[in-house]
Amino acid sequence: MRVEAAMSTPAVTVTAATPVKRAAELLAARGFTVLPVVDEELRLVGIVSEGDLVRDRFPAKARLAASGAAGAGAEPGATVGEVMTREVLTVTGRDDVHELVERMRRARVRAVPVCRDGMVTGVVTYRDLVRTVARRDERIASAVRVRLESCFTLGRFEVAVDAGAVLLSDRMDRPEDWHTARVLAEQVPGVARARVAARAESTAG
Repeated sequence: MRVEAAMSTPAVTVTAATPVKRAAELLAARGFTVLPVVDEELRLVGIVSEGDLVRDRFPAKARLAASGAAGAGAEPGATVGEVMTREVLTVTGRDDVHELVERMRRARVRAVPVCRDGMVTGVVTYRDLVRTVARRDERIASAVRVRLESCFTLGRFEVAVDAGAVLLSDRMDRPEDWHTARVLAEQVPGVARARVAARAESTAG
């Protein structure tokens, strides 16, 4: 499955000059966890997260210094450019979701900008991926049939889906086509894995 099948698009972006307050309002209103930061040419220059925006925004308990003056905390950044992260994990829409999940886990990030030629085309988050996993089996089966019919005879494969696992039953019993059929099925959002068998075998099972 490709990233483009799971990502949210169009991406909501900010610039380095965007006030922190405005970026926080966007995250709160949209339910996002990060916002890509772009330059004047809409090229990615960083990312700003919930953690970046709340850093130094809550003053510690005030304590009077010996002189009687209140101790001052760190001055919080006023713009996104002052608080954003510049080193960003990115993917393209054609990248494989399986590889993306592993990269996100290793990098300990919850959202990744999707780019093409340096420009942001979308964002993929764990929420997007969970939404894909939660897709109903009936919708998955229908999408798999459509995908198979783009390559094979109409109705050649019976499609059964159970908790995202797909079983394709080949009425023509031609194993030389099964690899292609399985790959096509596994490109459908929500498919955890696909298996192909002859119709008689699947009926017996």
